[in-house]
Amino acid sequence: MIQNKHQYKVTNSKLKELEQSLANLAANPEGLSERLWQSQQAGVRVWIDRLKAEIAEYDGLQQGESVFKISSLTELPIALIKARIASGMTQKELAEKIGVKEQQIQRYEANHYDSASFERLREVFEALGISFKEIIMEIEGSAAIPKSL
Repeated sequence: MIQNKHQYKVTNSKLKELEQSLANLAANPEGLSERLWQSQQAGVRVWIDRLKAEIAEYDGLQQGESVFKISSLTELPIALIKARIASGMTQKELAEKIGVKEQQIQRYEANHYDSASFERLREVFEALGISFKEIIMEIEGSAAIPKSL
C-alpha cells in the first residue's frame, strides 16, 4: 500500500520501468523458449497490475474517500493509514497533532501500528477525526454467554 507522496512517486516510476520492460519483451528475444518468454511477460503484467491498483487506491484516497468498513481488528491499521491519506494529512502533520516525530508515524505505519499503545491509537483516531458509526461484536464458539443470563 502506498502511504505517502514519496512512495507514490517511486511506484509511478517503477510502473513506467515495468511498462518499458514489457514493451521490450514484445518481440521474443533470441534463445528464449516460447514458454519462458510468455512466462516473463505474464510476470511483468502481474506487477504492472499490482502497481496500477495501488496507484488507483492512493488516488481514490486523495480524492477524499471517507468511509472505511473493517470486519476485524487486524484491518484497523490499514484503515488508519487510509483515513490519514483521505483526510489530506501527511505523516508529518499527524505527528505534530499527536506530539511525536514524523519518523514515529512512519514506523507505526510501516509496522501496521503493532507497537502503538491503545492510548496512542485513541490519539490517532482523534487527530484524524475518526468516528465509529457502528460496532458489532460476535462471540463465536462454546464460550458464548449462556442464554440464562
